[in-house]
Amino acid sequence: MTQDLLELMREKIATGLEREKTKEALEGWERKALLTLKDGRQYHFLVANNTIQVNEGALDNPDMRIEASEETIRKLFLEEMGATAAILKRKLKVKGSTSDLMKLKYIF
Repeated sequence: MTQDLLELMREKIATGLEREKTKEALEGWERKALLTLKDGRQYHFLVANNTIQVNEGALDNPDMRIEASEETIRKLFLEEMGATAAILKRKLKVKGSTSDLMKLKYIF
């Protein structure tokens, strides 16, 4: 994989935050999410103040837990696969509230 995963996620999130639908979905939404890759690496997302930060490492008491392979995460951020399809194909596992799950499509 050529581009660093963290760099890719940050770049695509920044682009996504420019979309009106993403801005609307994030309005007033504050969550902490933990992404665990199949190889054990972890990244955490902080959603607050109409923005999303992503960093390496674990996070205490996340509102959402996400599990996937690096390949699946790359495909999601490169828009080669949608979050709903990834969940249905069991390539993406997400634990969180139903309303939170519905907002994932605006992040991925």
